[in-house]
Amino acid sequence: MESSKDAIDQFIESNLSNFSINGSGWHSLIRDMLYEFCIAGWNLDEKVFGKEKFGGLRCYVSSPDEALNKKIQEIKSKYIRLSGKTCEKCGKEGKGRFVNSWETTLCFDHYLETINILEIDNDDVKINGKYVFNTNEISRIEIRNSYRQITLYISSSFTDKEKTFYVARWEPNFYLLLNSIPQHFFSNEDKTYTKSMFQNLKDCEICGYQSVFENRCVRCLKESWNNSLLEYYDNKLEYIKEIQMDLFIDEDDNEKVRQFDRSFEKLPDHKILFNGEELEKYKKELQEMDL
Repeated sequence: MESSKDAIDQFIESNLSNFSINGSGWHSLIRDMLYEFCIAGWNLDEKVFGKEKFGGLRCYVSSPDEALNKKIQEIKSKYIRLSGKTCEKCGKEGKGRFVNSWETTLCFDHYLETINILEIDNDDVKINGKYVFNTNEISRIEIRNSYRQITLYISSSFTDKEKTFYVARWEPNFYLLLNSIPQHFFSNEDKTYTKSMFQNLKDCEICGYQSVFENRCVRCLKESWNNSLLEYYDNKLEYIKEIQMDLFIDEDDNEKVRQFDRSFEKLPDHKILFNGEELEKYKKELQEMDL
């Protein structure tokens, strides 16, 4: 028996709240999925439940009817795929991200909201525009994972307890903050290392900033050209061109995030080595590799 439009609408709205998700961005997808369940023959008296898992929409239902169950599983698979490119927060185009070690699907604007953008104004440190501490209030620091993270302990004149801030290398202006921390907080080994790094930065021919230390760019994280790369590339030009195209395509939006970074000096004469035709050809090659 075919269900009425009112019955289907009521089924959809009553089951929408049975999905545990991180925003309203997938509501339209869930409504469409539930509608397709109805058209496929789902019993409207049976509740449907689901949630976000690993950045995708999951729906935990099945049917003892083999033919109906096959349709339901196909519909579920369709919406898992669609959710993987739809922002959970707003419904705009999104992509899979890792936020605090959790997988999620976000558009760039909502992804940016999860990132700490550091600002250093004289000795004042702000995160996302909000004042958090003055470098003179630092009581001690811990450098972790080969400078991938710094733990800052901040003293306060109002309490005996220290505040703790964790700053990661991938957050914009990490190196600007690192260079602003008073030297007496560093061990002798770390003091020598950081001093050497900031005094000996070389030009990155890939991203165009003075940001290379020990043969690797600490901004774009790409290796500078060296003979070991001849195993994979015919020459230096081919290597730089390909990596520049990777940065331009910016599959993970890393370059969009780095636009907020002021840690390094931009090179005025930096050259982009690829043209539009080469970029389109490279994109096509990458798409064919994903098939």
